[in-house]
Amino acid sequence: MANSGTFCTGRSGSITINRSAAFRAALNWNTNSLLVIRHFLSHQPQGLTQLDAQGNTILHFLALDGNANALEQLFEGGLLTNKDLRSGNSRGDTVLHEAARFGKCKVAKMILEKETYLLSARNHLGETPLYAAAACGREEVFDLLKEKVDGEEVILRRNDGCTVLHAAVTGEHYSLALDIMEIFPNLALAHDENGNTAMHVLAKQPLSFESGSSYSLTNIGCRPFIPLQFLQCLVYLCIPSQVKMSKFSGDVEDPHQNGLTIAQSKRDLVEKLTTGYRRIIRVVFWLRGFDEVKQKHAHALELAKRLIAKQEDWSQYTNSEHSSFEFGLSEEKNSLTNPLMLAAENSIQELVEKILEKFPDAAYTVDGNGKNIFHIAVEQKDEKMYEFLKRNVRRDGMVEALDNEGNTILHLATKKGSSPRVLLGHLNQMAWDVCWLKRVWYDSPPHFQYIRNSTGKTASEIFEENHSDLRQNAEKALKDMNSGLLLTSALIGTVNYAAVFTIPGGIDQDRKSPYFSHPILYHSPREKDLLLFLWYTGVGLFSALLALVAMVAIQLSRFCSNDFYMALPFRFVAALTSLFVSTVFTITACFKAYNILDIKFNINVFMGPAFYVLCLVYFDTVYLTLNYMYFALRCSFSYRGQEMSETSELLGRGF
Repeated sequence: MANSGTFCTGRSGSITINRSAAFRAALNWNTNSLLVIRHFLSHQPQGLTQLDAQGNTILHFLALDGNANALEQLFEGGLLTNKDLRSGNSRGDTVLHEAARFGKCKVAKMILEKETYLLSARNHLGETPLYAAAACGREEVFDLLKEKVDGEEVILRRNDGCTVLHAAVTGEHYSLALDIMEIFPNLALAHDENGNTAMHVLAKQPLSFESGSSYSLTNIGCRPFIPLQFLQCLVYLCIPSQVKMSKFSGDVEDPHQNGLTIAQSKRDLVEKLTTGYRRIIRVVFWLRGFDEVKQKHAHALELAKRLIAKQEDWSQYTNSEHSSFEFGLSEEKNSLTNPLMLAAENSIQELVEKILEKFPDAAYTVDGNGKNIFHIAVEQKDEKMYEFLKRNVRRDGMVEALDNEGNTILHLATKKGSSPRVLLGHLNQMAWDVCWLKRVWYDSPPHFQYIRNSTGKTASEIFEENHSDLRQNAEKALKDMNSGLLLTSALIGTVNYAAVFTIPGGIDQDRKSPYFSHPILYHSPREKDLLLFLWYTGVGLFSALLALVAMVAIQLSRFCSNDFYMALPFRFVAALTSLFVSTVFTITACFKAYNILDIKFNINVFMGPAFYVLCLVYFDTVYLTLNYMYFALRCSFSYRGQEMSETSELLGRGF
């Protein structure tokens, strides 16, 4: 039944071939493609109404391929008319939509010359070609189409009220979004039918800012191999950020009109040097991605600054009486979401800082659940934002506040899970959760540990309830890993113990010799090498024994919640460090033995790579735990004192 329209009569076979050949010619353009399409359209005038599965005609394929020359020749041959350009596919997209979406500027220009009406044509979502260009970040096509808009705001929106600025921000095309703000400044405060402005959209995209990306040093560990991530962060830091100047700021040829000063000239020089430096960087394909990410972060931050600058009053997000009814915004949805809360929930440090810099009073608002920004930072376990708020916001009343469910800030700190930036293993996860609860407790009133929420539970009860599975998983994972490392440490210790008594050159067995029972090489030119060998094996043996002791201590731990605060992480790091040192000195002793025995080969070829690999593996393994221990020790020393020690004991008994 699907082919009944194609196979009509005895000649249906040729029709099928011609149609397939025409679509194939449009998709895979070559020198014969135009002849095939001409032949098809001249013999099948209804060919432009024959569609593929998505409802696209041949013209759609020519437009998305950017084949303006073929379209022009079809018009000149009388095979196309302006009416044919109006046909839409199953999504309602016209040929101009496709040209705008795929950035085909020549096709878009030719279509506008033929049929200007298509500029206001909408698909089923209400998107115009200008909207499609903004959503896909096609700056050249957008610049072409916006010249024809003439300030008609209806063309800038789709059915749900989203504007072209919403579209550009959603697609993370921030350079284009900055241009849109220059051309249509009124869109900065425009709402969609859900009450969301462009700033709301931006506040939901943490990866668009450095603080939420893997290139921030605070997010080390969010990628599989930490040493490589460190290298990527260093490369990222060496690349300059560059926000392009407005294309609509005036005539730069007239220094008096633009008020150019010596300072402006210096900035222009720096701009040129930065541009040249970036061009050199982009020659290397591997560095090009770093540059693109750095510029995206810079443009996102600049967009945030300009959107915040457009805000005159933050009360519209905190008081529904001040909210104005915007396009498609119903009375039920007229209470606007606070972008500050969205930014805090998504841990966008830069956006929170910029909002509070202009509107300090915004920090004292609450969301629909009765949570203030301190509550959100604690719940998200965002240490950096929490410290920023402590320094810049008066926190007394905010820390003591309760949410709608009667939860204190201490209850919210019992949530299982780490910061959204870094995914931790069971051991580090449990350690961070215990430490974070203690950290928040230091800033809480002492009686908070006894307060019960609306479900009748204290913070310690909720913590144990939420973390019982995690604690068991952490215990199992640590014991399983420890079992393997115990065997490894025992083997390395055995090898080093045996090497002490089977030293290179052997023992002098001649009873008449003055050096009887002494190593043969002890009083020879190789004596220094032999002593080094013995030192290496001794250190290797001693380190292996330390590793065994630390691992046995782990096996015998109680694995209660408080053990994860410092005891278990310390034993884990001590065990791995001792094992690493033992392995390094064992390898060194092996190579020293080869040197003593005059085995002819280049030791450095093997020793260097072996040490590098060991160091990288060790660093990758223990970094997250060391980073945690630094944070825990810093908190402990920051709040040391009689009152804090008593409080810590109370907390310790509760956990």
